[in-house]
Amino acid sequence: MKKNYLIVSLMVLFAMFTSNAQVVNGNFENIKPNFLPSNWGMNLSLPVVIDPQTGQTSGDTIMYTWCIPALCYVSYEPQTGQTAMEISNAFNQTQNKVIPGEAIIFSDETQDSPGWNPGVPIEPGMNVQTLGFFYKFFPAGSDVAEAKLTVFDAEGNEIGTASVEISGTTSQYNYVYSYIDYSSNAQPAYMYISFNMAKEGSTPTFGSRLIIDNVVTNFQALDVINTTPINTDFTVAPTLVDHKINIIPASNAVGTIHYKIFNMEGRLVKENSVENNNAYVYSMNIDELNSGVYFLQIDSNLGTTTKKIIKK
Repeated sequence: MKKNYLIVSLMVLFAMFTSNAQVVNGNFENIKPNFLPSNWGMNLSLPVVIDPQTGQTSGDTIMYTWCIPALCYVSYEPQTGQTAMEISNAFNQTQNKVIPGEAIIFSDETQDSPGWNPGVPIEPGMNVQTLGFFYKFFPAGSDVAEAKLTVFDAEGNEIGTASVEISGTTSQYNYVYSYIDYSSNAQPAYMYISFNMAKEGSTPTFGSRLIIDNVVTNFQALDVINTTPINTDFTVAPTLVDHKINIIPASNAVGTIHYKIFNMEGRLVKENSVENNNAYVYSMNIDELNSGVYFLQIDSNLGTTTKKIIKK
């Protein structure tokens, strides 16, 4: 599936990334004087009426959750550090409808909204394997929020996605993550991350709040916030499988990696080889296998690793 997006100046923010920080201002410690988090925001256009006789303008009356006239702003309820990011819905009194809040990552830290250029570049060779973050959610109704990450190659083609549904009241920080489902082993060049207060098909409620902190895209980054150790082994998930397994290579695995699945009788039932570039989660479909216990053998420059998986 191909989607074309306006992608400009892929090298602009490469200097802002480190080996443990794929997401620009993902810890939301960089805050502007207007209480907006740098590199995060949303586009919001409201109708304006101009009186042809007087030249005066008037627009819809908007109610915001707090006194800040924005739907994405700083929170002083962090998981770590000094600040986090809060997203809330607004209410258009003139049109009698709720405006869902959203936060989108973008490159230009001097702007308050992404404009025509949402998303940020991915430095060559960097791992982009998961979408993970801490959150607290305070729905005023039956709201369902959604976090989404989309990865593109240098041609602007969509090559991978991950999404997380957020629902139910969560007053203490929870950590969630989702593997990126890659449809290609092309080199990732750009990514788009968004938090939306109204997942498609859901109904937003005025007063609902979502607080986000420490957004990461790889397990190595989690070591910075003392949550998960650095990935030095092949990670396979899930091990109780319906349709496919996701395999994240060890961080020091290079070259061609051979994947083989054996049944309990030791018979080879499936195999494939993938050229590892440390930025690709390999998804192996096992729909054709019968229910039962299998062994996944992984041969790489690190030797042979065996993982047990169970097909439902």
